Amino acid sequence: MKSIKGILSDIDGTLYFKGAPVLGALETIEMLREKGIKLLFFTNTDSKTPKNVYKLLIEYGFKVKEEEIFTPIIALKEFLKGKTSVKLYLVTTEEIKEEFQEFHLVKGSEIPDYVIVGDFRDNWDVNRLNDAFRYVVKHKAVLLGTQGNKYYLDVNGEPVIDTGSFVHMIGNAANVKPMIFGKPSKEYFLHALKKLNLPPEDVIVVGDDIDTDILGAQNANLRGILVKTGKGQFYNSSERSIIPYKVIDSFSSLTELI
Repeated sequence: MKSIKGILSDIDGTLYFKGAPVLGALETIEMLREKGIKLLFFTNTDSKTPKNVYKLLIEYGFKVKEEEIFTPIIALKEFLKGKTSVKLYLVTTEEIKEEFQEFHLVKGSEIPDYVIVGDFRDNWDVNRLNDAFRYVVKHKAVLLGTQGNKYYLDVNGEPVIDTGSFVHMIGNAANVKPMIFGKPSKEYFLHALKKLNLPPEDVIVVGDDIDTDILGAQNANLRGILVKTGKGQFYNSSERSIIPYKVIDSFSSLTELI
């Protein structure tokens, strides 16, 4: 741990929780920077644009750079780069829809090449999911999921069904395997690792979700450290087959390890 040169850190539940920074997180980031450790803050947040994820961290007092933020929306747009002629059907928030204005968004009877399912909390309309399913099963549109979270914790710490549950529901119904762009996708972690420009043995992953942060890290042959904030507060090693490299109280506990 003393030789660590880079950290891939989750954001919600790890750096902040219930609308406030986790105790000591702000100072820990400064300590890590002083030690010369590279940081990339990667998240499964798919209801906000990357810029707004960055702005939220700034509002909380975190001294981060916009280029240090990596979200499924960034990964998805990089995948679609150069494919401006394809037709898309989006099940996302209106905020995220604005990120895809350079692409052809289907209207009326048009058939999409890709169906993108993300967080659509601003318009919980089941008909959007049914339309997505029909495009996939009937017209063979490719199913893309912004991320694989089964659920998330809202600002009050209450569980809310998340994107991964909807994506896999459609995939199961249509008998297709969706392409996932966020955690726990191995490719998402490798993409983030590439941005740090460090070998896997020099990097650790820190997060609060055993099913996305830690499993995703292990899928990419990275060491995953679970924090007992956010979802991590519910972790019970006797009930889970996924074993983190280490379990620590919070993000600030990294000061004792590095």
